[in-house]
Amino acid sequence: MINTDLKPHLNLIKEALTKVEPGYFKIQTTCEPSGIVRERAFCYELYHQIRLNQGKNPKLTLNGEIDKRNHRDFEKGDRKNPDFVFHIPGTHSCNTIVMEVKGIITYSDEKIKKDFTTLHKFVTKYQYIAGVFVIYNHSLEEFKGRCLQTISEFKAITDSKRVVILAIKKANGKPEEKLLSEL
Repeated sequence: MINTDLKPHLNLIKEALTKVEPGYFKIQTTCEPSGIVRERAFCYELYHQIRLNQGKNPKLTLNGEIDKRNHRDFEKGDRKNPDFVFHIPGTHSCNTIVMEVKGIITYSDEKIKKDFTTLHKFVTKYQYIAGVFVIYNHSLEEFKGRCLQTISEFKAITDSKRVVILAIKKANGKPEEKLLSEL
């Protein structure tokens, strides 16, 4: 069971996901009219929607891709740049959510492993209450079907009850939510 203090933040993320327009799920280009997946563009819009829903003077700050390259409190091999963090800058006492986002899931899931490793390290070693893994353009069932080995591997090494998976297959849909431990 996820920490109840996180529910407002998870609801904020889920609400923002429902407001991301179709053009951010797949970006239409001159060379590919049906669209291409660009995680960064999706993340910018997700950030925008979260901030709109957060209102003025939120308790926690949402930051995107905080560079940990020279952070003295992180071990050298752990200096990753997660897609988003909810925290109070300048302190570790309110490290709340670390979040990674993926728009493409392939059977070669090295990028998923990299993101799960980041979530695992931030949750187990750097005082983040929970990790959130957002998948767009795919359902939870598709994610599970393609990444079962990685899911099983990380369920065994991390506190899988502190990692939430959110999946939204298409714009204006309702996000699916499961704990990593439930997959």
